[in-house]
Amino acid sequence: MKTEDQRLSREQVGSIVTMLRLTTDRELNCSECLQHVGEYAETRLAGKPLDEILAGIEQHLELCPECREEFLALQQILKAGL
Repeated sequence: MKTEDQRLSREQVGSIVTMLRLTTDRELNCSECLQHVGEYAETRLAGKPLDEILAGIEQHLELCPECREEFLALQQILKAGL
């Protein structure tokens, strides 16, 4: 029997459901994401449509805080260069 301390909060359940909704049949790992994050950042900055690989990068960034941090830093550098 679970005690109240072992129950998930509404926020935790919501976070889990959101992450499950974002998963796909083929997930990129961090290494694959970081190989293409520069191209992804440049494509987003130019307002161009994303191809399948870059859409996978976007999906990975939604789930991975470490890669998202790398992307945001790169994005700031690219914007500063304009």
